[in-house]
Amino acid sequence: MPYVPEAHEAFKIYFPASEIRSWVRSAAEYHGIPHVLLAVIIQQENWPKAGTLLKIAQFVERTLTTISAITDELIFDLFPDRVSASSSGLANMSRATLRNAVKYIEFNYNKPPMPPEVQYRIFDYNQDTRIPGDDWKADLYYCAAHLRELIDRVTGQLCHNAKVDKVQLRDIISAYNGSGKDARKYGRDAIALLERADKGTDYLYFYEK
Repeated sequence: MPYVPEAHEAFKIYFPASEIRSWVRSAAEYHGIPHVLLAVIIQQENWPKAGTLLKIAQFVERTLTTISAITDELIFDLFPDRVSASSSGLANMSRATLRNAVKYIEFNYNKPPMPPEVQYRIFDYNQDTRIPGDDWKADLYYCAAHLRELIDRVTGQLCHNAKVDKVQLRDIISAYNGSGKDARKYGRDAIALLERADKGTDYLYFYEK
């Protein structure tokens, strides 16, 4: 009999904040990255303080991208790559970045991007589709996998498991966004958010010990 520990999830339309935060923590632990790093990235990509119209526009854009990517898998090249392969999902990752991160983890860490209890949790259906936005919980594991890759790259050490300093942390976060001026600002903004949260003047919405 297939192991389906969370089949009931298929019928849920609302997930409490604490449950989503537990997903973030589990994904970070699985890939051996700082929990707070994954939390701040998800917050940067899903800014809770954004206005309603911006949130709706972002949701629609990412949903359409995900739908086109899923359709592209079924009917090859139905949509141009600038649509189907662009950034989407909870972690706002492109298809190429996501799949490269998965390959990195499989080759260097000899494990899948997510554990079986996540991969087959809904009626034993494989949630590891490697399509951003197809499954929100899977998105977190893909994001954590990419951050694992970036930590190794910035520190110059495979399987780096020591602390990273503030400069390295900023560079890792910047690299998640890309390169150039906007990416550097993205990194600085994330560090500023972490500092405010540490002082109690701001809040990490996706972090819970």
